Amino acid sequence: MTTSRGPEGHDLPRTAGTRTTLRVIGVVLLLAGLVIGGLGVRGFIADAQSTSVDADFGPILMMAAGGFLCVFGLAALNAGTIGAQARYAAGETMPTLKQSAAYLSDGEGIMGVGRTVDDGPHGAEGSRGAAVTGPYCRSCGVRNDEDARFCDGCGASLA
Repeated sequence: MTTSRGPEGHDLPRTAGTRTTLRVIGVVLLLAGLVIGGLGVRGFIADAQSTSVDADFGPILMMAAGGFLCVFGLAALNAGTIGAQARYAAGETMPTLKQSAAYLSDGEGIMGVGRTVDDGPHGAEGSRGAAVTGPYCRSCGVRNDEDARFCDGCGASLA
């Protein structure tokens, strides 16, 4: 398997082909499951409307097979999109986590997350001091001075 250089310099496996394959397999299994399950439902309804006393398990087995194919298709689609799901979840939760860590630790951060106090030449209080009471940046979570228009951490507009 070939690798590529990740953002932190780590060697990461190239998974684009695997993700595409899982997505295609997932769609095929899902569609096949819907068709087979639908045929099973149609057969079950036809058997229920007939006056015959004979019990036929064929339609029930077709519905079960269609259901299993749908479950496996959804699992393959989930596996093919898990990276995008993880990135979305991290993007939604990390700003809140940073703000919570900064709030709970008075700007010192928890294991480096949510740190808003700089370690400058004056020790832990930093060059900005502990009197920073302005707004938190919505992009990176850094707390800024009250009169700041742009974030000290990432440069995003605070307005």
